Amino acid sequence: MSSARVYIKKIKNKNLNKSLLIISLFILNFSFAQTKKKVTDEEKLSKCILENTNYFSFNGQKPIGKAWTIIENLFAENQFVAWGEYHNSPLLSQLTSYALESASKYGYKTWCVETSPFVSLELMRIAKTKNPLDTILQIAKERPNFTSFPFFQTKEDISMLTTATKFGYSIWGIDQEFQQTFPYCIDKIYQAQPQKLKLKYKGVYDSLKAKWWMPDFELLDSLKKAVAQVKNKAILEGIKTSIKIYSNDDNLLRASLMKDNFFTNYNALKNKNEKIFFKMGNNHLAKGLNLQTNLYDIGNAVFELSQRNKTKFSNVYFMVRYTEDKGVITDDFLEMKNENPKVFSKLYDKDKWVLVDIRSLTLKMRYDNTITPDTYKLIEKYDFVLISPEILK
Repeated sequence: MSSARVYIKKIKNKNLNKSLLIISLFILNFSFAQTKKKVTDEEKLSKCILENTNYFSFNGQKPIGKAWTIIENLFAENQFVAWGEYHNSPLLSQLTSYALESASKYGYKTWCVETSPFVSLELMRIAKTKNPLDTILQIAKERPNFTSFPFFQTKEDISMLTTATKFGYSIWGIDQEFQQTFPYCIDKIYQAQPQKLKLKYKGVYDSLKAKWWMPDFELLDSLKKAVAQVKNKAILEGIKTSIKIYSNDDNLLRASLMKDNFFTNYNALKNKNEKIFFKMGNNHLAKGLNLQTNLYDIGNAVFELSQRNKTKFSNVYFMVRYTEDKGVITDDFLEMKNENPKVFSKLYDKDKWVLVDIRSLTLKMRYDNTITPDTYKLIEKYDFVLISPEILK
C-alpha cells in the first residue's frame, strides 16, 4: 500500500472518530434533557409564593410581625380596602377591631358590612348604648329561636361595634334583609305606629308574624301604605326584595341590590375620595366576576370606582384550612371538593397568620393544566391571601 493511500485512510478514520464523538455527545445531551424533570407551573407558583410570604402572630392583643405591617400599609395606600372574610369567627372579629383602629389613623371612617341598611342602623344604635353586649344578649333572649343580626352575635363581634363607635365610623349595610331578621323588622315597624293604627292593623301584623319566613306581599304592601315613616316603608320594601332573592336564588338581584345600596350612600358623600373599609364574604369582594356566581359583584364595582377616582383598591382573601363540627375536624386540604386552593392551604401554620402577596403572580405565571382553576381564579381576583391559624368551629 502506498504512503498516500495510508495517509488518506488515516484521515478517514480520524474524521469517522470525530463524527462518532459528536453523535455520542448529542445522544448523551438528548438523553439528559429527556430525563431532566420539567418544572411545572405549580412548582414555579410555589416558589413565587414562598418568595412573597410573610407572617404575623396574634393572641388577642396587638398583631405583631411584618405581615401585619403590610396589611396596615394597605390602609395608607388605598381608598378602598376589602377584607373578603369567612364568616362567624370570633378570632377574625378580634383582628378586625385592630384593623378598624389602624385604618382610622389613615382617615378611614366608613365601614361597609354584609347586613341590610336597616340592620346597620340598629347596630350603630346598639353600639352607643351603655352596654352593647347586654343589649344584644337581651334581644337574643327575647328571640331564642332567631338570629336577629347575622355576623354580630358574640362578644368579639360587639367589640368591633364599640371600636367602630370609638373611632367615629359610620356603618354601611348594603346587603339584603336576612330572613331571620324579618320578624324583628316587622315588630319594630308595628311598635313604632300610633295606637289607633296598631289596633286597625293588628290582624295584618299577626298574619305577617304567623308566616314570618315568607310573608305575603299584599300584607306587606298594606302595612307599607299605612305607615308614615319613610324608613319603615323602605324596610318593608327591603323584605319584599329579599323574598324575591330567596325564592328564586337570584344572585343577580342580590349583587345589584348591594351596588345600589352602596352607591346610594356613596353618592351622598361630599368627599368622593372618602376611604371605606369593607368586611364581607370573600366571594362578593373579588375583582372581576364573583368567585361562585360568575356575576360582577360589589367588589368589582368598587375596584372600577377606584380606577375612575384614580385612587387605589386592594383586597385580601381570608381563609381557614381546618374546621370543626360536633368534635369532628375537617382538613380542607384533604377534601375532594376543597373550598380553598390547596397551594395556599399547605402554607398553614398553627402558630401564625400567613400572608401571601399574589399581585405579581398573574404576570409571572403562564396558563397550563398544572395549576388548578381555583388557584388561577384567586390570583386573578385578589391581591393577598391570608391563611388563619385557627380551627373554625
